[in-house]
Amino acid sequence: MSVGAESLKKRNYKTDKQQGKIMETIRSFVAIELPADLKKQIDQYQRQLKPLCRHTRWVNSKGLHITLKFLGEQEPDLIDRVQQNLFHVQGAVKPFRLTVKNFGAFPGKRSPRVLWLGVVSQPLEAVHDLFQFIEENLHGLGFVKEKRRFSPHLTLARVKQPGRFDPLWEYVQKHPFEPYTFEVNKIVLMRSILKPQGAEYRPIATYSLR
Repeated sequence: MSVGAESLKKRNYKTDKQQGKIMETIRSFVAIELPADLKKQIDQYQRQLKPLCRHTRWVNSKGLHITLKFLGEQEPDLIDRVQQNLFHVQGAVKPFRLTVKNFGAFPGKRSPRVLWLGVVSQPLEAVHDLFQFIEENLHGLGFVKEKRRFSPHLTLARVKQPGRFDPLWEYVQKHPFEPYTFEVNKIVLMRSILKPQGAEYRPIATYSLR
């Protein structure tokens, strides 16, 4: 029977508690890393937009990535199995190109909660095929498949409370984000360490696409 990341976390905690000890868990995800030049371009764009958005928490561009699968908090043994399973991506998925463009918002422009940049792959289905491969690969280890449609994007900011965003959209219309294209030739299993100043990301393993 498949179980999700949160379910696995609760089960592991109860087992450890019964044994009178608490084992360390690892918070992790599978992602596509971004080129340094792209992060720099995004940082510059964020600086232009910040004065136009009040009550908004902006994401540090240094930690930006495209999440393919969030694994949650898991025991080290399970992460070891994930690490081994992901080697199957090598040779099964070929490199492809991604273009970052188009500034938008979830759920919409009138009452935005998340501000983002869109991501499109060439060929169009390439990034979705990679996502599906990872979903199938990790499903065998007990991770539930994502029910929502995969919508690759880069989260730039989260809106903390409603406000007027007309100046933002007027600026974006006149000054759109300049599209940036790069080759995706690897994916990364990343550890996320939560700290007061924000999450710190450390690579666990890297997998080449070829």
